[in-house]
Amino acid sequence: MVFQEENADNFIIIDGSSYLYRAFYALPNLKTSSGLNSGAIHGFANMLNRILNEYSPKYLVMVFDAKGKNFRHDIYDEYKANRNSMPAELSEQTGAIINLVEALGVMVIQEKGVEADDVIASIARQIKIKNSKTIISSGDKDLAQLVDENTILMNNFDSKVLDVEGVKEKFGVRPSQIFDYLCLVGDTSDNIPGVPKVGPKTAVTLLEQYNDLDNIIENSSQLKGKLKENIESSLETIELAKKLVALKDNLKLSLDPDQLKRGSADKTKLETIIKKYELKTLSEKLNIKAKKEVIKKDYNLIKNLKELKKIIKECKLSKIYSFDTETTSLDFHKAELVGFSLSYKNNSSFYCPLSHNSADDINLPFDDTLDILRELLEDKSLTVIGQNLKYDINVLKKYSVIFKNRIEDTMLMSYVISSSGKHDMDTLSSKFLDHKPISYESVAGKGKDQISFADVEISKAVEYACEDADLTFLLYQKLSTLLKKDKKLLKIYTEIEVKLMLIIADMEYIGVSLNNKELSKQSQNLAKRIDKIEKNIYKISGREFNISSPKQIQEIFYDELKLPILKKTPKGQPSTNEDVMSQLAEDHELPNLVLSYRNLLKLKNTYTDKLGDQVSDISNRLHTSYNQTITITGRLSSSSPNLQNIPIRTDDGKKIRSAFIPREGYKLFSADYSQIELRIMAHLAKDPAMIESFLTGEDIHSSTARKVFNIKDEPSSDQRRAAKAINFGLIYGISAYGLAKQLKIDNVEAKGIIDTYFAKYKRVKEFMEELKELASKQEYVETMHGRKVFLPNISHSNFQVRSAAERTAINAPIQGTAADIIKIAMINIKEWLIRENIHNVFMIMQVHDELVFEIEDSDIHRYGDKISDLMGSAEKLSVPLLVNTFSGSNWQET
Repeated sequence: MVFQEENADNFIIIDGSSYLYRAFYALPNLKTSSGLNSGAIHGFANMLNRILNEYSPKYLVMVFDAKGKNFRHDIYDEYKANRNSMPAELSEQTGAIINLVEALGVMVIQEKGVEADDVIASIARQIKIKNSKTIISSGDKDLAQLVDENTILMNNFDSKVLDVEGVKEKFGVRPSQIFDYLCLVGDTSDNIPGVPKVGPKTAVTLLEQYNDLDNIIENSSQLKGKLKENIESSLETIELAKKLVALKDNLKLSLDPDQLKRGSADKTKLETIIKKYELKTLSEKLNIKAKKEVIKKDYNLIKNLKELKKIIKECKLSKIYSFDTETTSLDFHKAELVGFSLSYKNNSSFYCPLSHNSADDINLPFDDTLDILRELLEDKSLTVIGQNLKYDINVLKKYSVIFKNRIEDTMLMSYVISSSGKHDMDTLSSKFLDHKPISYESVAGKGKDQISFADVEISKAVEYACEDADLTFLLYQKLSTLLKKDKKLLKIYTEIEVKLMLIIADMEYIGVSLNNKELSKQSQNLAKRIDKIEKNIYKISGREFNISSPKQIQEIFYDELKLPILKKTPKGQPSTNEDVMSQLAEDHELPNLVLSYRNLLKLKNTYTDKLGDQVSDISNRLHTSYNQTITITGRLSSSSPNLQNIPIRTDDGKKIRSAFIPREGYKLFSADYSQIELRIMAHLAKDPAMIESFLTGEDIHSSTARKVFNIKDEPSSDQRRAAKAINFGLIYGISAYGLAKQLKIDNVEAKGIIDTYFAKYKRVKEFMEELKELASKQEYVETMHGRKVFLPNISHSNFQVRSAAERTAINAPIQGTAADIIKIAMINIKEWLIRENIHNVFMIMQVHDELVFEIEDSDIHRYGDKISDLMGSAEKLSVPLLVNTFSGSNWQET
């Protein structure tokens, strides 16, 4: 059957069954608000949408495996016997996926008694479209035998296309030889037996020499040794493989050509599916969204000071308004204020231009405008709403404009409601307003062609800036309604996160001084040591190579030196990661040198060479960015640079801290919570033995060692190290295997230590089980203060996925409570500084459980003691919160 249509579009045959599994495992197992599994539906539709957008096929058919066994099972009972049944989470979504495909106007075929591959083969062989190629979209290698001059195979995962030459390049044989190739090597995924000891390389060699399988068998007498024996003893196996590998391409499908043309979408059916499975983002991608009521937006350019004063007056009357700045840089120190937008009612906002490079005289007088704005922002009776308001606060601080309004931040609101996922404007607008905002790139360009916002055409600038303020105002109403439903979350937002945002804005603005001479000195020292190690590595390996190349390391270690392969990468290559290197280093010198080389090179490239470059030309200080909405547990993270990643377990890592110095006349003061997570565990678990150790002031690791190893005297360093490993490891759900690896002991001994540990700390074990059970029931856990961490995978059928969620269920309440406590401490300290009108103490860094301050020399002890007291009393636990304090002329000394 040939379609006689000139200039026809590509004809695409999609292996729907292959798509199903790809979609299911490519995305997390998402659920709707009502608990329906929807991850595979999202993934499947994304893959299908990519095909529709990239190829716009006129002819399109999707083929799925039918339920039940097929003719190959009749031939061979063990066919696919090693495959697990379809996961229940995927099975639940299959019907909806097929309905979605059909609703998009795509024909779906399922034939009982055969497989999707057979149906695909029959369609590909029987139906040809004139002047066009047939594209088979699948990840199944069996279908490579269908490739010819008019048929190509496209991988549904990465969209890579295999034509005749592509098949040769990938498999080493022609498409017409794929059948023979598979019969020789077999197929473990389908449990099809092959010829023993004949792998891909041998199969390719045989087919190169003898062309096809029949000729190989006919000339088997010419083969030698075991290969000859294996071929001749496997004739029955080969005949079985032929029956199983052969694709049935002669099925009578009774297809009408017009049936394969993509039909019109059934919008009613699509809207039902989208609503049921909450596929809002997907509906936009597929361009199938139901028509919405078009809301007229009232976006305006403020033309003069009189108009601005009128709008400011309306903001004051409203008592609440949204605000957003437009600048020239994401770095607030470099950013110049270009304009700002305001909104005080739904679907209406105003943009005030200040520094646009326009031929028209559109800018309002800069200083006069800021005076009027200052009057608004410094009014304590008003509420200002922002999206990541921390940035706007620091931009305007440069112009001596200080926010004194009550603060609301939609990014923080979203984070407190659910800490997982993103909380940027695009995500929140799509999720809560069903609206895709104007992108910055669409108004300013992207990459090297991106222009400054000051150069953006004013009409586009107005639309973009006004939309930001408008959406922020609308989002606030949605999110505040959700927050008010949970009093504990509302308190975390108002009493912790909003207050903290103002503090970390100050910390970012103040920054910290760096000793660039010290960094340069360390860089030079590291360079000499790296060079020495590099020469030693070359000497031992016998030749020069790229030490930073995993591939070349593989060649040296495993091909040339024949070191044992301990682990492989997902692609099947011998691993050279740090864990493997550390194990190899126990018996071999070269891996130890490579580890040293890598570690020193990372210190040099990431810190000693780069930190100085990140110092601001304006302030001459380093300004990290604290991220308040990244981690699921509530902990702060930092970036540009990441202060929390500066290593402190090695002498070289510690030295980097010596480059962090105070301003003249000041010292650095460090206050660090001691074993806070263990203290929280003792409190939450109410474990009497652990509580007693902390109450008596005993070293918790020594105490644990005495209990676990049943000794009365002071434990040895190895015993204390083992106790410390399990004390901290239990918070992260450490296993016997993990402990054994860490302590370099066998699994039996490690399991014995863990069993003894839980026998001594019984309530800790019970508490951990209670957390997992509670998480399983409600799919979230809470910190002491009520912060929720959601665990959608806590009942997942996959053991590894479920185990990871269970570990989070144990860790999140502990780590999250520690995060809340240090945040409360920061707030209490800041309020004390303001209350006492203290101006010679600056909170400048927060790293894990440590706060770092600049304190004037003369007051270091007086104020240091007060900071320690405030941190120790930030939360009342059943055990003391111990704070270790140090001061010095640099961070390393603290």
